[in-house]
Amino acid sequence: MNEMNVLERLRPYVQELILGVMLLLSAAGVVWVLVRSMSASWQIDAFMKAGPKSGDLLAVLKSLEGVVNLSSVVILLLASTLCFTIYYFVQRQRKLARAAAIIKKSQNRYRFFSEAPPSIGMVRFDLVEVKVLDANRAAISLFGRPRSEIVGKSLFSLLPEKEVPKMKQAIQELRAGKASLELTVAMYDELNQKRYISWHITSLKNPDAEPEAISIVLDVTDKMEAEKERIEKERLAGVLEMAGATAHELNQPLQVISGIAWMMLSRLDKDDPNYKNAEKIYAEVERMANIAGKISSISSYEVKKYVGETRIIDIEKAAAPKKKKKSPGLGYVNNGNRKSSP
Repeated sequence: MNEMNVLERLRPYVQELILGVMLLLSAAGVVWVLVRSMSASWQIDAFMKAGPKSGDLLAVLKSLEGVVNLSSVVILLLASTLCFTIYYFVQRQRKLARAAAIIKKSQNRYRFFSEAPPSIGMVRFDLVEVKVLDANRAAISLFGRPRSEIVGKSLFSLLPEKEVPKMKQAIQELRAGKASLELTVAMYDELNQKRYISWHITSLKNPDAEPEAISIVLDVTDKMEAEKERIEKERLAGVLEMAGATAHELNQPLQVISGIAWMMLSRLDKDDPNYKNAEKIYAEVERMANIAGKISSISSYEVKKYVGETRIIDIEKAAAPKKKKKSPGLGYVNNGNRKSSP
């Protein structure tokens, strides 16, 4: 099998060599015929000038016979060369036609593969100038631009400015020899709506051409939103568990302290120095009860800045009733409107 492959590879070179030799021999034969013809012509002229008696007619005839014989050989060689040349070019045209058919078939397969999936975008670009070489309909639709503004343009021009460094880092890794990588960037569609586009980039190794890469681009906005919602629900679940446990644990101690403070107020005269202290304790207990009621009413995950980069739960916003959704009535609910006495 290997020997056959070697012979097939050497075959066109051998044919070209034979054709070159035959053309060279034909050219040499034509030149030699011309030289012999001119020599015979000179002999005939000399014979005619000297007269029939002084010339050698036999020598002239032999010279003419040699020219005729040589001409016959050259004509045969030229005919053979012409036939071989026709054969060579016919074979070459057939090979070119077969190669063109194979390339066209491959292009049709590639086009079918790249254009058939309506939601899978494909982008091919070079890794030197980072220009887009080709893009299918799905990718053009994702980018929200006409084809003329995508193919032949810089890949970075398709991205928002803040996303360009991320893509440049990916290109650097591909140039350094990384086979493939993935990244997600924010882009804007034709309606100027923010979309999250996932790029699955693979470098194409071609020693006879500049390095290229091909990328599958997918709109993962819904996936990102679903993931964000899932994380939000997990956070909310943790907050609700904490809020329920906190409200439950604080409820009974606050009731006891509130009752004791109320009893102190009922037994002390307003002129008593301890009356104001008891009144203040009672007010603060009521305030704590109000906060506990809000904690138990938390229905969403809301945070606010505290100190530096620290964030804490925003109880006011988290416990505020939602306009679109009705309260699910979770467990112990205290709206903070407590009476002035236990």
